[in-house]
Amino acid sequence: MKTILHITEVLSGGVLPVIAGICNGLSDKYRFVVAYGLRFDTPNNLEEVFDPRVKLIPLQSLKTRMSVKGDLVAIRDIKQCIKNEHPDVIHIHSTKAGIDARLGLLGCKAKKYYTPHGFCFLRRDQNAVKQAILKAMERTLSIMCDGIIACGKYEYEEAKKLTRNAFLIENGLDTGFADEAGKDVECSDHKYTIYTAGRIGPQKNPQMFNDIAMRLPDYKFVWVGEGDDRNILTSTNIEITGLLNRRDVIRMAKNCDCYLSTSLWEGLPIALMEAMYLGKKCVVSDVEGNNELISDGKTGTLFNNIKEACDQIKNAENYGEEARQFIIENYSLLKMCEKYEKVYG
Repeated sequence: MKTILHITEVLSGGVLPVIAGICNGLSDKYRFVVAYGLRFDTPNNLEEVFDPRVKLIPLQSLKTRMSVKGDLVAIRDIKQCIKNEHPDVIHIHSTKAGIDARLGLLGCKAKKYYTPHGFCFLRRDQNAVKQAILKAMERTLSIMCDGIIACGKYEYEEAKKLTRNAFLIENGLDTGFADEAGKDVECSDHKYTIYTAGRIGPQKNPQMFNDIAMRLPDYKFVWVGEGDDRNILTSTNIEITGLLNRRDVIRMAKNCDCYLSTSLWEGLPIALMEAMYLGKKCVVSDVEGNNELISDGKTGTLFNNIKEACDQIKNAENYGEEARQFIIENYSLLKMCEKYEKVYG
């Protein structure tokens, strides 16, 4: 049985359900090991998220911040994992692990694949010079692995500009988990509630979320998550839940009406997929990733400014059932796992 080693600095947010979905969906066919960094939002119940056959290895040294000394220690620890686990395939996730593992594993005989979950050079909070430097870095690093596995169509188009060895395997949603998590939740009477999920940071654009809430004082807004920019969310009709595990997010969403994404950029967002599958009204910013899932006026609505977002929230049209069917037909966990099996071999 082949051993597949996943390496990531961020085993939380949208990356966690993707890695867990691959491991849980293919544990009958491969032996999986997951080496991961520890962050403030890393769940403390990972053993419950993964199939018991999956080996989990926390790496204290694998951090998000760049540091020459710290990165050298992380590379040493990753090499030790390789020595201990003898993987046939190494699948690297997210930018920082993508740097450390690809640089540190030069000469390693195992097949190496990299999934960025949103290329770092596509961030909208960086200037053009930094974006150009990051793109050049990704182009150089692409030579140091056997391929880039993109999680969405837009990411795939960018990957093809960097390497000939680009694969498209779109994120898939574990709908069975969503069904089980929310099966005994009763929908109660409540004020119309708009929610979002994710780390409170630049990518998710909390300032716009706050401005929308201030313009709609008669609605309740909920931000599921935590982050350094929580102080931006000052509107009195916003509730911040703090960190919740995925099961509790689904249960809470049962008594919400609308999913709002104000993101500046996305890979292929699992949180939006989940909201669509739950049949929620989805009002999302017109950025890559979001507009790959939401077809305006068919599976939800897209906006480009605060006024459009407010108008769409107040609009009675929902598209929830269309959104649910779209996820079932196009973004199942089974389809994702079938494609990964072909790449892993």
